[in-house]
Amino acid sequence: MIPTAHNPAQDFLDEEIPSAHRHLLPSALRRAYATAARLVEAEPSLQTRGGRTQRGDLIAHAAEYEIERLVKAGQLPFDTSWEPFARPTGWHLVLWTKRGRLTISQISDWRKKPRNADFRDEYALSNMRYLFKEMEEEIKTKSERKHLLLLHGYQELSFCYLTVPHGTLNRHLAWSPNLLKVPHVATPERAKEEGPTDSPEPEALENLRRMMRDNDHD
Repeated sequence: MIPTAHNPAQDFLDEEIPSAHRHLLPSALRRAYATAARLVEAEPSLQTRGGRTQRGDLIAHAAEYEIERLVKAGQLPFDTSWEPFARPTGWHLVLWTKRGRLTISQISDWRKKPRNADFRDEYALSNMRYLFKEMEEEIKTKSERKHLLLLHGYQELSFCYLTVPHGTLNRHLAWSPNLLKVPHVATPERAKEEGPTDSPEPEALENLRRMMRDNDHD
């Protein structure tokens, strides 16, 4: 269900990530899930009971990889950066819109925010003074960006929502339709924009294998 009453948060979501760009997201996520599934099939170590638990991590990493590819290819008009989690458990992709910051989460119930351990809440201004005024202004500008989420899940891809999470409550202020179910017209121009097919590519598979090797060495 989509909010129907006038909602400033809904306006913000629609302005920051307009429908013209949203059709790219389901295909990117389908590729991510397909890549993770292909790697699980190809790697005997991932077919054990313990190995199957890594599927979620593979999907999450593949999803960030595919979304970042869209930005690098100029198909999504955002900037990106890799930022540390609130807790020292690695890095996550951030897409910077004009007034927001979008992060990606795999979750079982899209109506809820990611659990506290995963929720990206590390954007507050630091108390330290920076050497240059420009650095302080850049940090302040980033900290003022409103948070947006791309939620997908779960072990099988059954939904894909863009949301504006509530700052303190475990719910959202605004959300898109399930983008997996939103039809779009595939004109020749748009077909070029959509980039790779939904099938996994060798480069994406190698990216996941490299992530596994890096984790084994941590």
